[in-house]
Amino acid sequence: MSRENVTMIEITEITEVMNYIEGLSAVVFDLDDTLYSEKEYVRSGYKAVAEIISQVDDAEEKLWEAFERKKPAIDTVLKDEGIYSEELKERCLEVYRNHKPDIHLYFGVADMLKGIRKRGMNIGIITDGRPEGQQRKIYVLGLDALVDEIIITDELGGPEHRKPCGKAFHLMRDMIGNGGYSTMCYVGDNIKKDFVAPEELGMRCIWFRNRDGLYYIEEDNNYA
Repeated sequence: MSRENVTMIEITEITEVMNYIEGLSAVVFDLDDTLYSEKEYVRSGYKAVAEIISQVDDAEEKLWEAFERKKPAIDTVLKDEGIYSEELKERCLEVYRNHKPDIHLYFGVADMLKGIRKRGMNIGIITDGRPEGQQRKIYVLGLDALVDEIIITDELGGPEHRKPCGKAFHLMRDMIGNGGYSTMCYVGDNIKKDFVAPEELGMRCIWFRNRDGLYYIEEDNNYA
């Protein structure tokens, strides 16, 4: 996607959403790096993995350092420490994927969602990822009580239904989009996939340009 083809509202604080939803019937959010920090989730997972490779000194920090260098963290640490095996790697991955995450909504998100409801608008979430992991995040964050409908795209038939696939957006329209696509908006952080379907459907698009996010884009010329 090129920058020239992107027309949307850009915000740098998630609570700025409240300034751009006048007249809508439904506000739909991405989850990871939109309502909470995915880096916080990654760090939480590494803490859990560190407990089963306790023979590695400062394992959590070493995993995080590999992540920051954009390396496959578990593979890198296991190999660097001379303890790599497929069995141990799979055990680490299982622990990472199934741990109870220690994560929190971004500051102001809970009040923002309550405020949207007070305006009489419906609220949805469309999120990609392994269902079990996403469900744990949703539970820990208490989002079931704050939104009306949640779609985990993999539950629609597999990873092929992840964004930019539009199936989840069609379903969300049927669930909460009383006024049709033109009265709905989607809020997300990933410029390369979050807004393809919403733009095609005529939804309002709000890009949370999240400096904390895994997909933060520093310069405009990095869109390609």
